[in-house]
Amino acid sequence: MSKNKKFFAPVIKGKGRGKKIGIPTINLAIPKGLDLKTGIYAVWVYISGKKYKGAMHYGPIPTFKEKQSSLEVYLLDVKSITADSTVELEIVEWIRKIKSFSSVNDLTMQIKQDIETIRKVLVYNHLHG
Repeated sequence: MSKNKKFFAPVIKGKGRGKKIGIPTINLAIPKGLDLKTGIYAVWVYISGKKYKGAMHYGPIPTFKEKQSSLEVYLLDVKSITADSTVELEIVEWIRKIKSFSSVNDLTMQIKQDIETIRKVLVYNHLHG
């Protein structure tokens, strides 16, 4: 039985920035009382009874000068999906703190590195979790 923290979050409309940089995310409303430190996480995402690998961002978005926290998840190895009105997230591992980048290109390169790290974490978790 998994001891990872799980929670449900309602899907909301985002600003479309992830799609513009080729890394589309599902934007989520932050559940009331969510007790997580800000950062980038490896997560399992459950949509319509299926389990997906995910890279989750929780916190401000300093590269875009946004101080208000956001919650969004990128599904690894998924070309296109229509998310339910609510998704379930299972936190597997905190990856890194949130940083500000001097350009969108630098941010995109870091996200791609994060995705590779998260892929390894989730494969290990699947095999040994």
